[in-house]
Amino acid sequence: MVKSKQKIPLIYKIVTPLFRLISDAISTIRRRKLMEFVVKGKNVLDIGCRTPYLKDQVQMKGMEYRAVDIDPSEGVEYGDIHKLPYKDNSFDYVICSEVLEHVENPIKAMQELKRVTKKRLIITVPNEPFFTLFRFLIWEQGHLWAITPSALRVYLGEPAQEKTYLLKRYYLGVWDFKK
Repeated sequence: MVKSKQKIPLIYKIVTPLFRLISDAISTIRRRKLMEFVVKGKNVLDIGCRTPYLKDQVQMKGMEYRAVDIDPSEGVEYGDIHKLPYKDNSFDYVICSEVLEHVENPIKAMQELKRVTKKRLIITVPNEPFFTLFRFLIWEQGHLWAITPSALRVYLGEPAQEKTYLLKRYYLGVWDFKK
């Protein structure tokens, strides 16, 4: 049986590398933004990162780095954001970047993030409603929820700092806890 070669439309040959280039640039910007808020401390927990993409930057600051994901890769431990396997106040910094909109129960996830954070919780989410406008153009099917900054405030309190970036498409909030 001879397999037929399927021709890839020209538009995909152009769009796919362009999409990867844009995605890589966004990831680089996100890493820089996140690391602005990781200053001094003992350890960092990166939740839902899939790959340990902040490891080098964290270790350069002299801190221990742990990464957890429900679908881990090399250098990342298995862990469920709804039931993290750590004691209360275990980490000076907890980072949760572009994760809450994908989880089954974001309220429970926020409670767990707060529980394991000793000093600073850093969260990024797509900025609603601005993000939704982009979703009409490119549907991102993995999003179960639209997590708004106001929803984060309800469950975590007022952030110490917050900002939007990349044409207001993304929201970054920082919560400082004195425990």
